[in-house]
Amino acid sequence: MKKPTLLTALLFSFTLSSLNIASAQNYIAADDSKIQYTGRIDFANPLQPKYSFPGISIKAKFNGTGVKAIVHDYGVGAAGTTNYYKVLIDGAIVQEQLKVDPGNKTYSLATGLSSGDHIVEIIKITEGASGASSFVGFEVEGGAQTSIDLPARLNKKIEFIGDSWTCGYGNLSQFASGNGSMANSGYVAANEDNYFAWGPISARAVGAEYQVTAISGRGLFRNNWQSDNSGTATGTLPKEYDNIFEGDNTISYDHSWNPDVVVIHLGTNDMAAEGEVGQSAELDDTKFQDTYKDFMDKILGYHPCTKIIMCYGNSKSDGYPTWTKQLSRLRTIANNLEALYPIGNVKGLELPYTAESWPAASDDCGYGDAWHPSLCSHEEMSAVLVTKINSINANWGKPSECTIGLLDIKKNETINIFPNPASEQINISGNENKAWVILNQLGVQVLQGTENTINVSNLSPGIYYLKSTTSLQNVSGRFIKK
Repeated sequence: MKKPTLLTALLFSFTLSSLNIASAQNYIAADDSKIQYTGRIDFANPLQPKYSFPGISIKAKFNGTGVKAIVHDYGVGAAGTTNYYKVLIDGAIVQEQLKVDPGNKTYSLATGLSSGDHIVEIIKITEGASGASSFVGFEVEGGAQTSIDLPARLNKKIEFIGDSWTCGYGNLSQFASGNGSMANSGYVAANEDNYFAWGPISARAVGAEYQVTAISGRGLFRNNWQSDNSGTATGTLPKEYDNIFEGDNTISYDHSWNPDVVVIHLGTNDMAAEGEVGQSAELDDTKFQDTYKDFMDKILGYHPCTKIIMCYGNSKSDGYPTWTKQLSRLRTIANNLEALYPIGNVKGLELPYTAESWPAASDDCGYGDAWHPSLCSHEEMSAVLVTKINSINANWGKPSECTIGLLDIKKNETINIFPNPASEQINISGNENKAWVILNQLGVQVLQGTENTINVSNLSPGIYYLKSTTSLQNVSGRFIKK
């Protein structure tokens, strides 16, 4: 989340009358400190913070009997370029799909509420393809008409990274067969509800705040085959991970929101060309696996204490095309990757195949749009994920207090490493002029020496451990290479 400065607030300041707002007395501006934002949001203009990813949440507490929202939307209003929001009052859904129109508009969220304090939350349930939005403010009716401090944020945080499955593409549709689901072969914004995608369902089940970083059609190593019959590597999820807006690397996300658990669902689009184009478009599994490893190392560099769950399956089997054995390959890749993280912070999860009577009619969930999961499938995927999340012993609410657990290395404050994270060099104190080694996450030694200023510019981004080799005690430290 990019934070505003006083200078940017002044530069972008404008009067309430320019927004066609009735009065300041019943208006909660977007820069009100009591508003709670969740998601990748650009605050360069604090009076119109801008965002595009699904799952963006904007929440406020007010005293009154009704509330409206002012949103400036940048979608153009077509079937695939319209945004929809879920509206909640006091935690209950009062509008399943609030459609927003292009431009700066005011929308009634709730009226006739009991006089008193209420919490309003709007959640963007469509993905970036629908367009970006800017939030302008809330208008309150009745009561004291002022913003009030919200309860403390939830202690648990989960980030969901993925493709159309994670967006909730077409999940509001219900078709009996995959072929029938192609009646909606393109993206229809009104048929997508990220609130009821498997990730957000799971987050609510475990009582976690969540963030969704997902783009339909994107892969980990390459994207869906339709762009060039093989899959382009432009804009894959690892390449978009540092952006606030997809396709725009000029506005960087600061990763200050620290998830306790990161759930990744990628690979469906990477393998899509195999079924549509043929063996000439076979995915290079080694490159896919190496890219996955690099991506997870990057995530762990930002969030060293997070637990990562690699999800696969649901849309994949060994039956089509028969030569690809896609499910077995994804299972092997997940097992290989899990083994590369012996401290147990990366786990694989095979999701159930829930559509079209597989393996039994009782499991038939049908399809959403274009062979995508229906709501039924999302619920079944969520049930499996919740069980996995509850089994991994996440370090909830403590993003910097995890146990390393590698080669008996233990945190000891007698070694101080700075700067941390570092890109070019680190300095150490507490182990002056004594021999040390630096180990990567696998316990492999990558550097050794005795100097107190260490050049780390040639190390790959990730987590490293510095261990004294002359101390009688197990003196060590950890640092992140950016």
